[in-house]
Amino acid sequence: MNDTFDTWHHGCRAVSRVIRKEMEHRGFSLSATSRVGASWWEDSVFVEHAKQADLILINGEGTFHSGSSEAEKCMRIFQEKTSSNRIALINSIWQDNPTSWVDIISNASYISLRDTNSQKKLTEHGVQAHYCPDLSLISSKPISTLNPRSGVAWGDALKRNVTRDLYKGFRSSRGENYFASVRPTHRSPLTSYPLKDLRYSLTCWWKNYSCFNDEEELARFLAQRNLYITGRFHGACLALCAGTPFVAVASNTKKITFLLNDMGLNPARVFTDTKHLLTASPEQWCWSPDEQESLKENLENARSRATKMFDEICAC
Repeated sequence: MNDTFDTWHHGCRAVSRVIRKEMEHRGFSLSATSRVGASWWEDSVFVEHAKQADLILINGEGTFHSGSSEAEKCMRIFQEKTSSNRIALINSIWQDNPTSWVDIISNASYISLRDTNSQKKLTEHGVQAHYCPDLSLISSKPISTLNPRSGVAWGDALKRNVTRDLYKGFRSSRGENYFASVRPTHRSPLTSYPLKDLRYSLTCWWKNYSCFNDEEELARFLAQRNLYITGRFHGACLALCAGTPFVAVASNTKKITFLLNDMGLNPARVFTDTKHLLTASPEQWCWSPDEQESLKENLENARSRATKMFDEICAC
């Protein structure tokens, strides 16, 4: 549920791929999915499979904040569930939600949140919640940092006006610069959209975007850069996979700041607007020795926590 596989976004596809792979590795087969934001109860095929499922997984991602309508759709499963259903909420944020939701989410068989701040919020209400960093952090194989790096990569943002500002920064910057789009080359991994894909490829050519088929290609590209300037949470995550220093403009929640805190990195890397990003330099924002050590340790911890989480999900 809240499946992000068929989205036009490297980070979201990465998370969904990890979930599929890890559950299949543990003997589970995927019987049905409901796309992120969908009114799943109107999908009779999904509902029938959900009733018969041994386990229902909710991929929370950035949905569970500010009492969003998308999160409410996911919460409906607890009203519809049968006594035989196990329901797990994983890879989720929990920020600024109604207190009335606490009683509902406490019915979950297992809860794992992707930042310790979210974990603390639920724990304070007496709900047992585990912590495992965002699954995109384990989506790419560890990348060697011995390769020579050069240039600065710019990325996009959730809000279009912020993306425009970042693109203007890329166009006006001197030296070796790239605009690394978080959008995959193909709009969907499941459905063919030849005209839309052609239009996007022409846009990339016209605007001089660097485009990639999947998150591993993007991470390898970022591993060759000195700095990544982004407005995306998953852009930050994939930069960490690549070991590449980044600075970011805040997204629609504090999720990038939470990520930095949990990874032992400088939270000053996140700004409230793009003004300071436009003058950011690799010399100014390279990793400190402490950050390098923390990043290495916490990326290793992310993998071990993910293994533990999936084992516990299957046993819940």
